Amino acid sequence: MKRFVFLAFICSLFSCQNNSNQTDNNPVDSLSYQDFDQNPIGVDKGCKWLKDNIELYFQKDGSIEIMRAMTTPEYFEFKNDAINTGLEMDSSITEFELNQKWKNKFDLKTAGIGSGFLISGQDWKNIQVSNCNLINQTPQEINYKILISDCDFQTDYNRDIKLILDQNNQIKIADIKEYD
Repeated sequence: MKRFVFLAFICSLFSCQNNSNQTDNNPVDSLSYQDFDQNPIGVDKGCKWLKDNIELYFQKDGSIEIMRAMTTPEYFEFKNDAINTGLEMDSSITEFELNQKWKNKFDLKTAGIGSGFLISGQDWKNIQVSNCNLINQTPQEINYKILISDCDFQTDYNRDIKLILDQNNQIKIADIKEYD
């Protein structure tokens, strides 16, 4: 009889320990560790895409077609307006018109008004992406802090670049904030 009580005590002790371990591994808590809230582009893939495409753009002498392929249609139109703002051309607009047209979609203070795509310099020689660091990500977008360097002219350009996936699952630049 003592053995039976002792054996029942030992069994209940082990079953209590197993229950406490099960509560520590609550399946609802483990869901928070999965990548449901991460962007489908992926941090490393986005950096590689930026490096490859930015460097290709400058190797191809700043081709407008490569710019169009790299950006969303909306950002492409906006940046073309920003580049041409204040120029004495038929396709240019005034800064007031730019503000009226785009103020609700883009931050005009960091838009690089009157400067080129990706860098503010008109001339370049050897453009490289020196740094690519994640700022933040959501399921819809991923934001990077980028340092674009012209190694020959010893010039750096600090940019924040927002990437998204378009309806065809292609990576596109949706916005660039320029800080110099």
